[in-house]
Amino acid sequence: MSIEQRPASGALREISRYIGKYKIVSLLGEGATGVVYEGYDPDIQRRVAIKTLHPHLLVGKIGEGLLARFKREAISAAKCFHPNIVAVLEYGQHEDRPFIVMEFVDGISVHKLIKQRHRQGRAISLKRTLTIISGLLNALHAAHRCGIVHRDVKASNILIAKGGRPIKLADFGMARLKENSDLTMIGSLIGTPRYMAPEVRFGLEADSRADVFSATRLFLELLKMLPDNTKCPRSQLPQIPCMSPGNLIDYSVVYPTALIPVLVKGLDPDRDKRYQSVSELMSAIKQALPHLHEQAAPALSELPAEEAEQAIDDSPASAEEVNSITKLLADFTGPVAMLIMERYQSTGKSADSLALEISRKIPGQERQQEFLRRWKLICLSRQEPAEMKESKVFPDKRRSHPLLEEMLSKISSEFAHYVEPISKTLLRQGSNKTTKAD
Repeated sequence: MSIEQRPASGALREISRYIGKYKIVSLLGEGATGVVYEGYDPDIQRRVAIKTLHPHLLVGKIGEGLLARFKREAISAAKCFHPNIVAVLEYGQHEDRPFIVMEFVDGISVHKLIKQRHRQGRAISLKRTLTIISGLLNALHAAHRCGIVHRDVKASNILIAKGGRPIKLADFGMARLKENSDLTMIGSLIGTPRYMAPEVRFGLEADSRADVFSATRLFLELLKMLPDNTKCPRSQLPQIPCMSPGNLIDYSVVYPTALIPVLVKGLDPDRDKRYQSVSELMSAIKQALPHLHEQAAPALSELPAEEAEQAIDDSPASAEEVNSITKLLADFTGPVAMLIMERYQSTGKSADSLALEISRKIPGQERQQEFLRRWKLICLSRQEPAEMKESKVFPDKRRSHPLLEEMLSKISSEFAHYVEPISKTLLRQGSNKTTKAD
């Protein structure tokens, strides 16, 4: 239930001035199923938020389902005590109406922030976006460790407290507890479609990967609000196949180029191809951060002479060499390796020249040197043994080198892991280049 909607004028008259021991101070908001009040705890003298259901809905099977969902919210949130999760303090009944007492968060929801900024024509900075997503992912990580899948991650359920306090995740009404699957179907199709993972929309059993999808969808929505003058390079998101129309992704908007592979994988309709945990999503975002802005490339003279003055072969890099450089680069930059390589692989440069230029996109001179050192090792391992060179004179005597074949096979499989969202495209490009070379 969103607390952003305008309250009905008679909402306060439905109850007395107290719910249990808590004094009602004001109406915070009202939704289709219930009401949220600001309350006051006289025993410990603090503000609280009190959530209760409309009494006319607590009848029949619908009432039973709502009551079960309401109680599940209290149980789920109470199981996870974390700075980024709205704390549940008490569950009880007052005049046959159930209520949940929660910590009071003095602030606004992300939904309201987006609406306000859009109406005012103002942007949301990248720093603030990353702060919101970081807080959300921390909350989801804690919930998942408690065996709880939220299943209703959306902008109106994420609260931004005043005074630089932590981002708070609220509303566990649709949460699923691993040890109690009897209630998972109650309200399983309730929620905001554009944030819903495909498996949730189709009523399938949802696990933590559904929250990964929803968090990535929110990330996309916030990145859409970046200021026009941001210095990070931006590109259009590629069309994601099999995406439900209800998710309403705007492909005309440009997003930070370094984050596009992260967004594509986080939004994959196939949950087996999606990030398998919020930890994986967090790690991918962190790996992309150094590449949000163009890194200042060091001059050639700044690199050690033995690394800079390599013996350069003038022949263009083969598809196999491009794949090897991409795989090696992924060890240093993560999934953004593919994006970096796209700018250079069609330049016709030799493999050594390409590796030298690509190394400058790696932050830190020590890591650049390590990249070039490892590239040399790969080149050395590819040098043909003497008997293979001799066999070129007599092609019928040529034989393969087992160690080389094993290494190339390993590189190929590991490469697919790093650029999984677009690996098929890259392999297809590499195949075309090889065919032309033949």
